[in-house]
Amino acid sequence: MHNQSQTGPALPAAGLVTHKTYTVRRSTMITGLAWLALTTACSGTAAWYILSRDDLAARLIARETARQYAYEDRIASLRADIDRYASRALLDQDGVESRVDELATRQAELESRQSLVSALADTLQSSGLVPATKLPLRARVIKPEEPIRASGVTSFAPILPGKLLQSDKPMPAPEAPPLRGADGGASAWQSGEAAAEPPAKRVEATLGRLDRAMATTSDAQIAALREMDETLAATQKRLRGALAETGLDAERLAAQSGADAAVGGPFVPVKLDPAAGPFEATLTALQPRMTSLIRLRGVIEQLPLARPMAGEHDFTSNFGYRTDPFTRGLAMHTGVDFRAEPGSSILATAPGKVVAAEYNGGYGNMVEVEHANGLSTRYAHMSAISVSVGQIVKTGTVLGRVGSTGRSTGPHLHYETRINDEAVDPTRFLRAGAKLLGTAS
Repeated sequence: MHNQSQTGPALPAAGLVTHKTYTVRRSTMITGLAWLALTTACSGTAAWYILSRDDLAARLIARETARQYAYEDRIASLRADIDRYASRALLDQDGVESRVDELATRQAELESRQSLVSALADTLQSSGLVPATKLPLRARVIKPEEPIRASGVTSFAPILPGKLLQSDKPMPAPEAPPLRGADGGASAWQSGEAAAEPPAKRVEATLGRLDRAMATTSDAQIAALREMDETLAATQKRLRGALAETGLDAERLAAQSGADAAVGGPFVPVKLDPAAGPFEATLTALQPRMTSLIRLRGVIEQLPLARPMAGEHDFTSNFGYRTDPFTRGLAMHTGVDFRAEPGSSILATAPGKVVAAEYNGGYGNMVEVEHANGLSTRYAHMSAISVSVGQIVKTGTVLGRVGSTGRSTGPHLHYETRINDEAVDPTRFLRAGAKLLGTAS
């Protein structure tokens, strides 16, 4: 009884728990089933739409295929550009190499011409026929052993080395050509500098400058030859005019003159074709004039054209008929007399050999010098003789001193000029010498 009063009436626990569980599962189930139905409906609708619209997939596939073909076409275009550039490089190489070969040939020709011009100038200058002049400079061209490569064009294109380019450093390779369809606007160049000139054009410009420089050198050589020819013509005219004063046949004497002493070697003539060009034509015309002038100059150097005493001295008696100072009768004077102070130096008027140095009757102390081409000179009335027979003398050598020995009325020099031992007027030679001296001064 006690226990029953303390406990309450028993509740149906199982029924309570079943009631709570039923409420939660029902709401969750309804919501899940709703979302599942909606998702299934959407997926089914989408699948049905995709499967029913197969042309959309075809368009997508066609777009990807077109893109692939575009890239393949672009790659083929790039390969064609590379082949074209390589072919152009080979053509440029052939063109440049042919130009270099041509310039090298012209350089060799210029070298040969320069040696001829230098030899002519040295000969004329050593002979005193023309003054020293500055010869045209030679242009430097590629040497055969020098490598010629044009980095920046291709590995085949040759260029000139060294100073012919702006710099000895290799040029950077050109930018790769842009893809077809790429933006080629101004924004593509970001260096801030003007685009460099293509190396091939620089090579062509350099070869052109070298070509012009070689043409200038060739013109300078021709101008030098023509200047020599004009100078030789003027000198030849002056020498012939001077020789005309002596009455001698210049051509005959020049033909009789011998070759230069202390020189020799095999004769190798220079073969020139006057029709080959202006240089050859000018040189062909110059050579005989130069040869004739050198012979003429050699003849003149052997003639007694100098004065027999230094300074100015008056003539006291001329060549020809005169009144004899002793007999007062008409007599032939075979020389000219120079008034001079006793002891004055008497000089040889041309190179030669002493054939007489002795006292000779009316001549008194006399020296006779034999010269080339049958000429000889006599110096008489000396107070002293300074040379001996057989001695070789030059122009200006002291032969003796002025005196009054022999048939003489006072200190003076009796001077004779003879051709083949026949006395001629010495003043003709003295006038010729004065004319040459005056023209040269």
